Amino acid sequence: MSASEFTLLPDIRYASPDGIDLCLDVLGPAPLPTNPVPTVVRIDGCPGWGPGDRSSALLPFANPALVRAGFLTVAISVRHSGQVIFPAQLHDVQAALDWMYRNPLGLPIDPDRIGIWGQSAGGHLAALAGLASSRRTAVANVHAVVTISGPTDLLRPGGAMRIDRPSPVTALVGGEVSTHREQLRAASPIAQVSAGAPPFLIIHGTADETVPYEQAERLHRALLAVGAPSRLLAIDGGRHDLRDDWYAVANEAARFFAEHFWR
Repeated sequence: MSASEFTLLPDIRYASPDGIDLCLDVLGPAPLPTNPVPTVVRIDGCPGWGPGDRSSALLPFANPALVRAGFLTVAISVRHSGQVIFPAQLHDVQAALDWMYRNPLGLPIDPDRIGIWGQSAGGHLAALAGLASSRRTAVANVHAVVTISGPTDLLRPGGAMRIDRPSPVTALVGGEVSTHREQLRAASPIAQVSAGAPPFLIIHGTADETVPYEQAERLHRALLAVGAPSRLLAIDGGRHDLRDDWYAVANEAARFFAEHFWR
């Protein structure tokens, strides 16, 4: 990443729930635009909703690819399941969106053109935030979503999504499924689908060993059933990390956001 090509504003605190500082990094072109531009939020992949690395958004196929396509980007961290249980993670994403709407630093954020994307647990939270935004009374909403390899139905086991024994899924809600079934349902994007959902691009490998491809298919069908815009991009033979396909995934995400923000 060329320093002369980008403007990086790192480690900006956007909230401090329970004394835990949550930060975000802004990446845009150099110099920053003077007028508001579409802004895309990346949620850290936080494997299994555990501790993650927000700086992964600086990989060339992540936020830099979107900046080159004309977007302002924001990478956020959220509290992990070892610190708090769901719905705290969703609340953190919403707090970041609200910070962007308030825009205390005077950044060139267009509040009417906000996209969100993430992979794995980050994709799960991106989907949830997009679906929740259609029902929020707050002013900060999501207008387009890209979810990559993301779980969509936490009550439906498969791959690493075990609910019959301790797993990342049960850790997210803090206990056994028998006593947290409604919480798992609330944490499942498929249960939050409504006709007011923003456009979705769902990207998933057909050989995903961690989150079965069927999870992507079910969310796609649920969105179409209520008349919400959705496109499912299947990566033939792709495994969970889509390691060999990230540049193609970034290009698809950039095209999707451009289609909905510059049409």
